[in-house]
Parts: sequence; C-alpha cells; structure tokens
Amino acid sequence: MKKVILTLSLFGALFFTANTVSAKGVIIYSNGEKIEVIQKLDEDVTINDEHVNLGVMYDQFSIFWIPIWNYGGTKYVLINDKRDTYYDLDDEDFETLKTEFNVGIPDIPTIGFWNRAGGKIVWAVVLFAAIFYGVINRKDTETDTETESEKTE
Repeated sequence: MKKVILTLSLFGALFFTANTVSAKGVIIYSNGEKIEVIQKLDEDVTINDEHVNLGVMYDQFSIFWIPIWNYGGTKYVLINDKRDTYYDLDDEDFETLKTEFNVGIPDIPTIGFWNRAGGKIVWAVVLFAAIFYGVINRKDTETDTETESEKTE
C-alpha cells in the first residue's frame, strides 16, 4: 500500500511541477481554449465567404489528450470548416440563426459527453486499476513472505 501511495503522490507532484520544472520525462498536456462543433449548419450560412458551423467554446485542461477539467464559462461561436477561425456570436446573431435559418439551439451551450465526463471516467478507471494492482501485489508479497518463513522453520 505504501508503494501505491508513493506512486500516486509522485504522479500528483508531476501535475504541480510540470509548468516550472524542465523534466526529461514525457507528459503531454494542454491547457486553454477548445472549440467543439455541436451542429452542422446549412451551406448558405457563411461569413467572409466561408461556410461556418455552430460550436461551443470553453477552457479545458487535459493530459495525454484525455480531458480532465473544464473551467470557465461556455459560449456559442461560429467556426469555419477548416476549424482555424471562429466568430463570436452576439444576441442579434444568435436570434438570426434561430429565426432566419431555423436552427434549433438550446439557450445554454453544452459540451459533448467525452469532453464533459468521458476523460474523468478514463482517469478514474486508471486510478482504480493502479490501486487494485497495488492491493493484489501486496497480498501476493505477504503470501510469498509467509511461505518462505514456513520453509525456514
């Protein structure tokens, strides 16, 4: 159990020191704005002669491309097909999309399941597996120690 706690403590320490310490290990993380397309719009919805789709913009922290934490607020944006440019929506644009283009848009922007909860489930399974492996490994070590002590008597 001590090994599991030590391992989890060291793993947790990597999160807090990743920004300030230059390490040779590979921990791939991202932190910042993310835009997710939630609805494809008709071909006639264009800005600057580029077709756009409806998306949600939010801030996210992820490790190894698995989302861990979403923070800040969410807002609707329009994003082009190349996904390299986005446009903020004001109230007037929002109403125009609803009325003129007949787009059904919920009042509150929501993030997709994977980005909202999927990554947390994956990391919970990894953590549970590490703890379970530590408990099983500890029982095996105790059984081996008892067997060896019986042989020496």
